[in-house]
Amino acid sequence: MQSSARIGGKLVILALFAGIMAPEVLPADVTVTQLANEGVILSDGGKNQVMIDGMVTEPYSLYGGLPENVVALYSRASGPFAEIEVALVSHQHHDHNQPAASCQLMQKSTGTLLVSSQQVVDLMHEKCRQLAVAGARIKVIDPQYGQPEVMQLGDIKITAFRLSHGGGKYAVLQNFGFLVEIGGMRVLHVGDADMNAADFIRAGVHSMGIDIALLPFWYFAPGPGGELVSTYIDVPHKIANHIPPGEMAETKEYMQGAYPDVLILENPMDQVSFSPAVSPTP
Repeated sequence: MQSSARIGGKLVILALFAGIMAPEVLPADVTVTQLANEGVILSDGGKNQVMIDGMVTEPYSLYGGLPENVVALYSRASGPFAEIEVALVSHQHHDHNQPAASCQLMQKSTGTLLVSSQQVVDLMHEKCRQLAVAGARIKVIDPQYGQPEVMQLGDIKITAFRLSHGGGKYAVLQNFGFLVEIGGMRVLHVGDADMNAADFIRAGVHSMGIDIALLPFWYFAPGPGGELVSTYIDVPHKIANHIPPGEMAETKEYMQGAYPDVLILENPMDQVSFSPAVSPTP
């Protein structure tokens, strides 16, 4: 099923693929394909593909995994997982990266570059010693405030920057935000960044010229998240993600009332495509 809408001056093409194993990427500047939780694939019409927090296949705690038909594709690095140029991982938590699933994809894929923190890579090596065969395709990064790490991979530019996961037991976690420039647009992914305005200011998020922001759904709940978004991440397109399946209906109802312009991709393999070049349907 395909539909379109004009949001923030740009045409948004929505495609929902219920039960389809390998969705066709629509002709658009940037297509976002939902995976599990905060996992996405970013594509520019199929020429380049970037995965973020997408190496998650099994449910964990409240959070979902991938349906069996999609896991079958993932386990063979086929279909939408066949041409992933780079797989970015924001942090080590199991709802964002599952070592066994990461190992599986990296072994089956011949060209995917995995980029993440030393914490993530160490845990992956601990849980999956076979990962050593992909060692040359693993890049460890450690961006600091004021010192982001920038990678140019062909037509794709990726800026990795530090965003705190929070205080207490979360203070030692390395959590990275990513700004992916693909298809002429800039896409923000924040991992599980704490809703701390000072942290976003330190990272310079407000001056990144973002087109699409992928944000955990709790950023839109009453409290500090709403002010953070309106002040520092008030970008043309926003997608709320990381919604537990058991809370999807309630969250959608709330969002439709409070944030009607924020998109939700409800199921794994649902897509939304953004293109300023396509005229709206009359």
